[in-house]
Amino acid sequence: MSDMKLIQVVGKGCKKCEKQYELVLEAIKDAGKEYDYKVEHFTDITKFADLDVFLTPALRIDGRVVSEGRVMGVEKIKNML
Repeated sequence: MSDMKLIQVVGKGCKKCEKQYELVLEAIKDAGKEYDYKVEHFTDITKFADLDVFLTPALRIDGRVVSEGRVMGVEKIKNML
């Protein structure tokens, strides 16, 4: 499916970053959009600057940083989908 949107969760592998990843997956499932989004999880800090991320956890949707330095809840994520 070439029309899939890309969500990237960027973090160092800490508890907050792992929680953000889990909440993204939950939000996509709750919204019934499992086939609309591809989710990537980056933990390699050498790539953070390339992704325009300077605070973690961070959330990017289709190449745009939409959240940095905090964990977004399921409802807020669903509103962005």
